[in-house]
Amino acid sequence: MKGMIKIMKRLTIFSAIAVILIMVFGISVIASAGSDEAIVAVQSWDIVLLKGNYVPIRSYKIFDNNYFKLRDIAWVLSSTPSRFDIMYDGKTDTINIITGKEYAGVEGTGSDNLGYKHTAKDTTSKIKVDGVSVDIKGYNINGNNFYKLRDLGEALGFDITWDGSNNRINILPGAPDNAYKVETSHEITSKNRLTTYFPRWKSQLSSYIIDNKDGTISIIEPNMMKEGEESKNIITIDTYDKEYNLVDSKEIEFELPLFGGFFSEKNYNYIAFGQTNKEENDNKEVIRIVKYDKDFNPIDKASIKGGESYTVVPFDAGSGKMDKYGNMLVFHTSRERYTTEDGLNHQSQLTIFVNTSTMTAINYMGRFQSNHVSHSFDQYVLFDGSTPIYLDHGDAYPRSVVLTKGDLGETSGTYRRDPRIDLFKIPGRTGANATGVLIGGFEISSKNYIVAMNTVDHSLVEDYTSFQMVGLDYDQRDVLVAVTPRAGFGSGGVKHITHGKYVGTDKNSSVPQLVKITDDKLVLMWQEHDREGQPLSVKYVLIDENGEALGQVKEVKDFLLSECKPIVVDNKLVWYTNDAGERIIYTIPLS
Repeated sequence: MKGMIKIMKRLTIFSAIAVILIMVFGISVIASAGSDEAIVAVQSWDIVLLKGNYVPIRSYKIFDNNYFKLRDIAWVLSSTPSRFDIMYDGKTDTINIITGKEYAGVEGTGSDNLGYKHTAKDTTSKIKVDGVSVDIKGYNINGNNFYKLRDLGEALGFDITWDGSNNRINILPGAPDNAYKVETSHEITSKNRLTTYFPRWKSQLSSYIIDNKDGTISIIEPNMMKEGEESKNIITIDTYDKEYNLVDSKEIEFELPLFGGFFSEKNYNYIAFGQTNKEENDNKEVIRIVKYDKDFNPIDKASIKGGESYTVVPFDAGSGKMDKYGNMLVFHTSRERYTTEDGLNHQSQLTIFVNTSTMTAINYMGRFQSNHVSHSFDQYVLFDGSTPIYLDHGDAYPRSVVLTKGDLGETSGTYRRDPRIDLFKIPGRTGANATGVLIGGFEISSKNYIVAMNTVDHSLVEDYTSFQMVGLDYDQRDVLVAVTPRAGFGSGGVKHITHGKYVGTDKNSSVPQLVKITDDKLVLMWQEHDREGQPLSVKYVLIDENGEALGQVKEVKDFLLSECKPIVVDNKLVWYTNDAGERIIYTIPLS
């Protein structure tokens, strides 16, 4: 009997300690096996994010794990590839989860006061996912079922990351069909997806994908890597096999501090680097174009000095591109120029001809080139046979989206203006940086030059300044192509064909992408957003050699388009997007 009294006293002391722990520290204590005692659930103050964005739902801590109301998670994921709906069968006490179906219930708990403490009991409800029973531990609190987030992620195909230093839970939805979450050689810290933010001028592209023609693709990016307190700029090259497994990775250190562009052709790769020249030193190297073999081993380089190129800031307020014909590489980019008589450093395009056999620049690169555009806020170049065709987004001289026919024979400093076509004349005062247009792509079909772009309704704009479009309450843009014949350059006129009409609707577009499949078939693509800028779906339409639609505009839900120009591999469009710390490769079958 004395022994029994001692045991009872110990149990009483244990119970008292448990109550104190619960009241003072919010620690949950479970009753012994077989007991009907409830479990204490304490409100959690951990922050919940969906792909890095705050979502207003709360959870409970049970045994130091976060448990969420199932319907809250369904609501949070309703606009993602991991969406699911919930049906409850009261007869069998079964929760049926239907994946891929948008949640039809009410919104989540938001910031409602859940109460600091509740009692929880083991739930008796069974769970089926698409008709298959799954074993997930759950608790019932006030008539609602709560489950551990990681258990739900394993069952429903989404990921969870935990930032312990900031008490943040980040929910990362799964990839949609025909898209693949892939491993990377480095931490993804930047985003490259297309948005409804429309800058006045472009920045240099930092996302490239190439087909290696051996069953692999490579993704090339400039990145900043930290090594302790130090950081360095590098080019990362991640290579993936046909199943999108990471099979190789390389790093190349910047040869100069600035990145100016990447170009790949059959036998070689080229990367442009640069550095500023504020002191206007004629002998200072401002641009270096490095030639690599296909394994990214350096072979040779071309060096461009400040004096010959009239450059103080290379690649300024633009996005240069390269193309090659024979042994002639053309780099069409931008620059801030030497100080002129008015005391200013004006920005313009800069076009460089490089003989790749000797890696020397051979053309005149001074103050005014024959294809002069100022300001030039975006640049493209393609060879039509042996003739370079330049595309610029100008805000002054000229104020238009302008196509220029170049000449590889232009190597002297004698100025003559190359033939040009205003593909889209921009209203407003000369030199006003706000233009209401952006270029997305440039291709050459069997008959025409085709430019993909977006534009506001300029009739709604009262004035254009260097900072805004006065009178335009909302920057909403249509997607179109500008088309002009290759034959008789400039004599065939220009045709505008709108493929995405958004002005006056409750949605908006991104800058479009243009991908050439054959000489007579191309794909125009853009990201559709709601009015608040949230991505909805990728829209795309096949167009013919004249820019006309070959069918209806199609859409792919849950896809994200990026600044990376898609490529065609095995009759599929392929591109990638970095977002929320993840890299996803997207594919669209063309058959």
